[in-house]
Amino acid sequence: MGEEEEPVFDFGSKKKKKDKEKKEKKEKKDKADKEDDDEDEAERPKREDVELVEDKDWTAGILYAYDELLERLYRIIEEKNPSLSNKERYVLKPPQCVRVGSKKVAWVNFSEICAMMKRPVDHVVTFVLAEFGTEGSIAGAATTRAEGQGQDGQLILKGRYLPKHCESLLRKYIKEYVTCEMCKSAATNLKKDSSTRLYYVECTNCGATRTAATVKAGYHAVTRGDRKAAKQAKA
Repeated sequence: MGEEEEPVFDFGSKKKKKDKEKKEKKEKKDKADKEDDDEDEAERPKREDVELVEDKDWTAGILYAYDELLERLYRIIEEKNPSLSNKERYVLKPPQCVRVGSKKVAWVNFSEICAMMKRPVDHVVTFVLAEFGTEGSIAGAATTRAEGQGQDGQLILKGRYLPKHCESLLRKYIKEYVTCEMCKSAATNLKKDSSTRLYYVECTNCGATRTAATVKAGYHAVTRGDRKAAKQAKA
């Protein structure tokens, strides 16, 4: 027996056949698309065939002025929402500050102002201390009364502050945490979301809600008690 010859495999012809089939399919598709485009073009009406017909029955309406339209808009809003048109004036008592010793100031009517704004005292205290960059506390504890630093509900601040400083701070607090940005009403509630721990302002007049900025922690001076507590913690 002679030596068997190894078979030779040629894949080139099959590949060429596939390429030829793809090329033919593409040519057919391009031809069909071209025919469809020609049919659509033939079905479209030419611009020369379109004739504009004038409507002789049409007449121009009344031309309103801008001020008249604006007045009409406000009138409709007042009719649909009478509570929004009646603007109530909210009046707060001016801050009353008295000196306590040589280095402290007592904000006498602090709790009363918080009640008029319908805001929690703790939240307002945190804001005031953060903005002033000082330390303070609400009078009412036994030690505070023994030292004669004020009656219940007064805010004792470390530093020398005037009523005008407290008034400007109140204006800033009211703008951020009391006034509704939509209807500018002060009839709002400050609520805290338990899941996100963020405060949001809810308006009882128009129903709008918005998130309020978080009060950043203010200045805290290291006292003798803090140093003593730190030494005990290390020990």
